[in-house]
Amino acid sequence: MGPIIHFEEIDSTNNYLKANCASLRHGTIVTADRQTAGRGRFNRKWESQEGGLYFSVLIKPQHTDFWPNFTQLMGLSLCRAIEKLYPHTCLKWPNDVLADGKKLCGILSEGVLSGGRLEGMVIGTGINVGQKSLPDVGQPATSLYMLGIQADKQTLMQDVMNYFWQDYPSVEECGFAAICEPYRERFPFRGKKITVKNGEKPLFGTVQDVSSRGTLVLATESGPEEIYIGDLIV
Repeated sequence: MGPIIHFEEIDSTNNYLKANCASLRHGTIVTADRQTAGRGRFNRKWESQEGGLYFSVLIKPQHTDFWPNFTQLMGLSLCRAIEKLYPHTCLKWPNDVLADGKKLCGILSEGVLSGGRLEGMVIGTGINVGQKSLPDVGQPATSLYMLGIQADKQTLMQDVMNYFWQDYPSVEECGFAAICEPYRERFPFRGKKITVKNGEKPLFGTVQDVSSRGTLVLATESGPEEIYIGDLIV
């Protein structure tokens, strides 16, 4: 694990790492008690009130073939760490962590471009840890506190990152195939009818699997579809 930079309040931990990517080491982590401009995927607002654990990590892989799979590695690492505290957790493709069917963690990954090439990748994570109530985020959400779990944020972050760095070398070398089986074990949506939203037109079908590349394989009326990015809605 690299150096840790902590803020009581910041606009976005992702923004800080992106702005300072060139001068920061691989593995640098930025944490904050509060974010004033936290974001989720597809530029949605992420409510970042006190009590949550908000951190971003900067990675600078030597090989860039499997960049998207580092986000899924973070999702798996979160699930592994949290299920030690609360076993009823699972992964919702591509990277949300659910507890009892409610959103507990979210991830936003962003590439940093320099001169037309990827200089680094920032993986931002929000975990609902100590909040006693949560605003409407368009889907049911929960916190560890609301689940009856008292968790230390620093210990939890350390646990998550230990899992992340444990599998980082193999994901850098082999991509999602390196974590495919433990990911699938925590993905309970196979055989379920779902909707995938990516852009304006939703896609309906039955989940067949998560492929060895980390894509979602969906059986639709027009045949199998391989989904690379989108929102899974049950």
